[in-house]
Amino acid sequence: MIEKNYTIPINEEFEKYDGCPLCRLHKKFEEQNLEYIMGAAMMEPDVRVETNKSGFCVRHYDKMLEMKNRLSLALMLETHLKEIQKMAESVTDGGKKQARQAAAQLSDIADDCFLCRRISSTLEKYCNNIVFLWKTEPEFREKFLRQPYFCFAHTSALLKSGLDNLSAKQFPSFSSDLLSITKNVLEKYLDEVSTFTKSFDYRFSNIELGEAKLGCEHAVDWLTGNIEPWSE
Repeated sequence: MIEKNYTIPINEEFEKYDGCPLCRLHKKFEEQNLEYIMGAAMMEPDVRVETNKSGFCVRHYDKMLEMKNRLSLALMLETHLKEIQKMAESVTDGGKKQARQAAAQLSDIADDCFLCRRISSTLEKYCNNIVFLWKTEPEFREKFLRQPYFCFAHTSALLKSGLDNLSAKQFPSFSSDLLSITKNVLEKYLDEVSTFTKSFDYRFSNIELGEAKLGCEHAVDWLTGNIEPWSE
């Protein structure tokens, strides 16, 4: 079932025809959540319990350090560090079984991020709604087909959502629409990287690179769904 509160931002981004619309949705939702976690969330006990246990990834720590409300970050760090301290102490205070459990918990914390999980859950809902709009609204399908590209990460996410939400009869058409766009951008970046590679061969020493001089940057941004793209 479609969730209508997601359709407005989806349509807004799909009408811009500039880059990957899901990357823009990601960026918008990330900014909203950073404001939330550094503001109102500080007064919500259930959120604090979660952030104490999971912490954040390097990217989101860096983003929070750039923001003005350093007190909110300090309060989160204080209780999060106490949680880590408690687990670290249990490594040496108990037997080997307890130490193994505590070490596993510490490892989980190191790999976890409260904001990444929250954003990932919302993007999954966005993808489900995009698939639903593609299936039910011919006008949206036209918007979909006019997108310049979807990054690799969001192409994969949309394919998964299509498999989960479309019938066996509907999915081939959806995947064909999606992958026809992906094919074009994949060929473009492959050509750029190949041209850049050739420029190191003396036989092509006079080759004009053009956009290929940033071929590696373009390819990595497309592969990773970089929401803060390169610039010349």
